Amino acid sequence: MLFQSVCITSISAMTLSPKLTKLLNEQINNEMASSYVYLGMAAWFEQTPYSGFAQWMFAQSREETMHALKFYQYVVDRDAKVELQPIAKPKSNFKSPLDVFEHSLKQEQTVTQQINDLFEVAEQVKDHASKNLLLWFLNEQMEEEKTVRDMLDRLKLAGNDPASLLVLDREAGSRKGVGAGADAAAGA
Repeated sequence: MLFQSVCITSISAMTLSPKLTKLLNEQINNEMASSYVYLGMAAWFEQTPYSGFAQWMFAQSREETMHALKFYQYVVDRDAKVELQPIAKPKSNFKSPLDVFEHSLKQEQTVTQQINDLFEVAEQVKDHASKNLLLWFLNEQMEEEKTVRDMLDRLKLAGNDPASLLVLDREAGSRKGVGAGADAAAGA
């Protein structure tokens, strides 16, 4: 009888709370929406001479999709129901590379806040496994925000100087994780 009660307790401890399940499903949507936002940015850059920035944004889109899939798999692994929602049309018109990266930083800050909110709920319901997952995402978000802020600072320095913008574009296209290297790392 003791063994049976331990197993039941262990199984129920691994089940997600309904509140956390709902929020994790929303985060799957948030990550897919973020992917779509970055795809819209990439599409805008594809209509400009800035192919490196287009590659950067495309890689960001792919990364956000991978984040959504990580949340998806986590919900499935915790024996909860995945409920997908529609994704809104992203903005696709921008004024300049600076404008795009300003929107990118806002997007990253929004995602960081969403994950912080999820972490708070995981703490409230004492779901340590979810807290562990979310800590990984919070560390990832710190890195993402810093990377975008660094590029924004450099774009501000470049101003409207075409030569400087093209140098930054070339650097953006060679960013680690962009292009063929990312495909190889992803197993594509």
